[in-house]
Amino acid sequence: MRSGIVVALAGVVVIGGCGGKGIGGLFGGEPGGSPPGSSAQNDAGASSMGSSTSSSSGAGSSGSAGGGSSGGSGGGADASTPPTSDGGVATLDAGSPCYSEPYDPSADVSDLAAAYSGDNWLNSSLEVMKRRYPTGYFVLNAEQTDPQLPQFVDASSWPALMSSMMTVLDAETAGWDFDNATASVHPFVIVDTMQISAPILTTWPQGEILQYIADSATQTYDQAELEGEEGTYDAIFLFDDLDSACDGLAAATAVGDQMTSGTSARDGVAAHLYYLELYLHDGRTAHAAEYAAMKADATWQKLVRYEWARGHFWDGQAKPNANLQIAVAPIWANVDAPANRAEIQQFTGEDPDAVACHP
Repeated sequence: MRSGIVVALAGVVVIGGCGGKGIGGLFGGEPGGSPPGSSAQNDAGASSMGSSTSSSSGAGSSGSAGGGSSGGSGGGADASTPPTSDGGVATLDAGSPCYSEPYDPSADVSDLAAAYSGDNWLNSSLEVMKRRYPTGYFVLNAEQTDPQLPQFVDASSWPALMSSMMTVLDAETAGWDFDNATASVHPFVIVDTMQISAPILTTWPQGEILQYIADSATQTYDQAELEGEEGTYDAIFLFDDLDSACDGLAAATAVGDQMTSGTSARDGVAAHLYYLELYLHDGRTAHAAEYAAMKADATWQKLVRYEWARGHFWDGQAKPNANLQIAVAPIWANVDAPANRAEIQQFTGEDPDAVACHP
């Protein structure tokens, strides 16, 4: 999870704290210290808690994985079936050509825009998410009492509020994930009816991937998330950053027609897909035993596959809106580099395009 969320508005990069769940606030430890249960404190070295094309009509059935918890539904035109209760393998792309997630970017919100006064930003945000992105509603409804939530909101106007939905969902997804974690498993929100709960394994510091980054395409993210103490955090944090970035991009895509300024939503997701590739490379080449354990674990396999698919799905949905990226092309060039894509194939045993389509 990020102690500093990277946000770009109209080309200006801003770095802020994370959704009221900063390292001190979330874990109850002192700022600057390792989170309780993190690899710096556990004897085992484990972590702290335990582009595909598709229509926006969303998914078919969904299921929980590997002990995943189930959440309430935020509604939406494409209601998913209840998650499986036995850790089954029902997939979100059932009945569709490729992986997709439910959202409705054309749902009417004109009444909310007309009634917006600034002081009703929370109710307005909840209702917009409920109508357009049910997973966003699920997360924001659960995290609405986060005392630091207002710092991620620009309530000055309706377009400004909509533009801040990316940051809100990015931050509060991390908040939900960590709030619902235990000493043995860490959940990741995929959709409102499906969360993947990964067992805590011994993994390796995310900062190690800096040695493989040879250009400045992700420099802002590198500095905020891979350097200093952030760089000492492990796979739970790296994967949670990717998961949160996907929700942020999803929220921005769902309300993109209400925005008038640019955000770095696509940039953030692309950067974290790139980090995923490099993290798997670092594990395979420098942490063979830990990498093998992660690769052999069915839930971690599922998590890698779903996060890869999520990033590609939402990037594909967001592409038509120029306001949802700042400088994403050079980042995607890194993601699409054959050597980097090969890490997804080596970990999953399948072609990366196949994983993106059918996780």
